[in-house]
Parts: sequence; structure tokens; C-alpha cells
Amino acid sequence: MNIDLYTIQLATTTVTIVAGVMFILDTFLRRTDAAGRVWAVSFMAGIMASFAYAAWVVVPGAWWAVAVGNAAIVLSPALLWSGARAYNGRPHLAWIGVLGSAAAATAVLGAGPRGGDWAGAAVMFALIATFGVLGAIESLRAPMHENWTARGLTVIFLVVALFYAARTAVFLLRGPDDPFFATFLGTEASAFVIISLVIVTLASLLILQGERVPRMPGRGDIALLYNSDAVLNDELFREIVDDWLERANFHDEQLVFMRVELDEWDALNTAFGRSVGSKLQGEFTAAVRRFSSPHSNIGTAGPGALVVVGPYVRVEQAALNAEAIQVGLRENRIEAAQGIRLSASIGLAGTDRYGYDFDRLMDAATDAASSAREGGGDAIVLAE
Repeated sequence: MNIDLYTIQLATTTVTIVAGVMFILDTFLRRTDAAGRVWAVSFMAGIMASFAYAAWVVVPGAWWAVAVGNAAIVLSPALLWSGARAYNGRPHLAWIGVLGSAAAATAVLGAGPRGGDWAGAAVMFALIATFGVLGAIESLRAPMHENWTARGLTVIFLVVALFYAARTAVFLLRGPDDPFFATFLGTEASAFVIISLVIVTLASLLILQGERVPRMPGRGDIALLYNSDAVLNDELFREIVDDWLERANFHDEQLVFMRVELDEWDALNTAFGRSVGSKLQGEFTAAVRRFSSPHSNIGTAGPGALVVVGPYVRVEQAALNAEAIQVGLRENRIEAAQGIRLSASIGLAGTDRYGYDFDRLMDAATDAASSAREGGGDAIVLAE
């Protein structure tokens, strides 16, 4: 049984709008978070694409709506990938998604009114497949891949990549009128895939964001600046540390980024439940705050991860502080988790080697922490 184009578009538009509004409202009710903001714009792009394609279906001769729809639907997975980068503490690179979106629109506009229903389709398909691959790769990086919810996001990205890669290949080889393309890769099939993925994506991102960013407290509450464990939120942390870096650069003094990641966080959270997981997170944060230098600032870097930035003449001095943090964690038995002792993998990166760029230092410290974790955990690694 064939479903008419109007019904297909109505179903897709309805699901996209409902999912988008839910995620945007959830983001609004939480403290600002770079990953959440980028993901919210991704849903906005999806809503825009739905309205554009609806206009194309309803309004005769609205070929321009295809350009808007193609641009928006490319921007949506691109920003999902960008948000995943922000979640992992890396530069979001959203401008790449904007360029891809512009390319998709240009392909349609270049074809003009005579381009037909499938104008610019090959370019759009290829771009979506590319951002699907990039998203899958990013979801496998730390710290995102340590969260079980991110595995669903990995599957989503892979399905998008494979489906749109297949659409690109068959479209170029056989054309849109080919029976195989029309049956398995055409508008009806893509609508079913999009609706399914939007629902799963919404669930995955809501859980990821819920674990990363608590609900926003009342106006004027000091928690607007700090999270529930008195650690700076990511936006304020960056603002303060950027100022530190600028002044340290002027005075030719060194700052060291110390990324502290709780070992086996995902496994502990799964084994003992979220209530105990919250206690573990609190004990972990308290130990890092207690044993870090009193001259340092501490920011959140996702579930079970913190970043400490402080002035040290040499990176080796920061390594001694990192050892003190590890000792403090080991000496603290968590009775709620059957008396286990916590441990942490710590990566260090100093301005003497990596300069005074915030993102470069964060990346170096993150990579060093990943190396420490891959080596068995409870280790300290200096970024090379």
C-alpha cells in the first residue's frame, strides 16, 4: 500500500516538531551547556527542514523550498556531530556544518526552477552520509563513548551514514525513477528512517544532557555559576581560564591543565545504580576539590570528569598534585558502593609546550587522560 506524499510529510513534520520542541524546552530549563545549545539548534534545523518540505508539497512551483529544506536537513546531522564534539570537550566546528548546508542549498539554486523534485539530491545525500560518519567516530571518543546512552547515538549515526551512502550510490547509478530506489531508498523509506531516528535521537540526547547538566535553579541562585558540587560550569570555567591564559601569556608564566577522569565511571554507574552513582560523583568531586591546589580553578568536563587549571612553574609540580588527588581518592572508601575505593586517570598539559590556546590545551589534556585510562587507569600521563 502506497502512502501519499502529503501524509508522509505530515507525519514527518509532526514528529520532528514535537521532538524538537521537547528538546529545546529541556535545554532552556537547564544551565547553559555548549553541547546542549548546539544540539538544540540541530533540532531547530530539523523543524525548518520539515516546514520547507511541507511548503514544497503544498505550494505549486515552490522549488526554492527544496533549497531551504536541503540546507536545513544537512545542517541537522552536522550540528549533532558538532554537539558531540562539544560534549567531548573539543571545539564544536559548527562552521563546517554551515558550509555543508550552504553547499546543499547552492546545488538546488544552481539547478533553478527546472531542476525538478530531486534537484541537488546527490549533494545532500553525500553530505548527510559524511556527517553521519563523522558523528559515529566522535561518539566513540572519550568521554562520550564511556556513557552507555552514547552507544545508541553511535548506532543512529551509523544508520544515517549507511542509508544515505546507499541513497547516493543508487541515485547516481540508477536515478530516482529506478524501482529499487523508489521502493527502498525513496521518499517513503526515508520518512520512516527519519521518524525512527528522530525518536531515538531525542531519547539519547535527553539522557546524555540530563546526566551532564542539572536543571536550572531559581533566578539569582549561585548555582547558575556552579554545579551542585560547587564546580564551575563549562561556560564560566572557559571564561575565567581564557582570562588566566591571556594574563599568564603576558607575564610569561605557566598554567597546567589537569584532566581528571574517574576510572570505570560507566561500569560503576551501571553496577550500583544512579543514586549510588550520584554519591560517587559527589565523593569524586569533593576529593578533587580538597586535594587540588588552592590557587586552581575546577570545571566540569562531563560525567565523572573534571578539569583543574592552576599555575605551576613546572609540569612535574602539577604531577605531584595529581598524585595527591589519586591518594585522596584511594583513601576514601565508599560504603554505599560496598566499600570500593575510587581511582582516577589524569592527563596533564602545560602552556610551556602547548601555548596559551584553551582548546589546544584541553585537547592535549584529554588525550593524555585517555592514554592513562587505556594503560589500565589510576595513572598520570603528561601530554607529549
